Amino acid sequence: MRGKIMKSLFALIFIMITASAGASNKLYPYCNVFLGTACFGMKSGDEYKYTSQVDFRIYEIRLSSGDEINIYSGYHPATFDYKRAYLSKASVNGYLVSALKVNNQHHRILIEPVENKAPSVDINISMSSGDKGLITEFIKSFRSCTRTILEITCKDDILLQSVAL
Repeated sequence: MRGKIMKSLFALIFIMITASAGASNKLYPYCNVFLGTACFGMKSGDEYKYTSQVDFRIYEIRLSSGDEINIYSGYHPATFDYKRAYLSKASVNGYLVSALKVNNQHHRILIEPVENKAPSVDINISMSSGDKGLITEFIKSFRSCTRTILEITCKDDILLQSVAL
């Protein structure tokens, strides 16, 4: 009897989770790739290549629309042009967020920790599809995270809420 109750309980939980995810109108409802400083969502049809070195990580992402995003996570990002940035060091959840529109197809976002213990995240976006909807939803999936030895904790609010493509 107890086994049947447990199976029914697990089935009910699974149905609730599935229904909740299906009911969401967001294209990227989950944060399923973790950078330490942040997390972001990937959905079916998106692809990414992950490269890890001693002191940095690189994610090469291709969305189903064909748009490409390269993400560097480490302690030595490339120099950022704060003078040309439309968003410069906005404080969000203990991080400084900066954004620069290089041209109509290229954008750059830099997430810097206030404390030097966490890596910076440098996001380079190349839009080729002409449809900003998918890439905007991808950017909205970014959440701020903190990492300890035993866990990663991410906040529910949008880290890149002030970024406009």
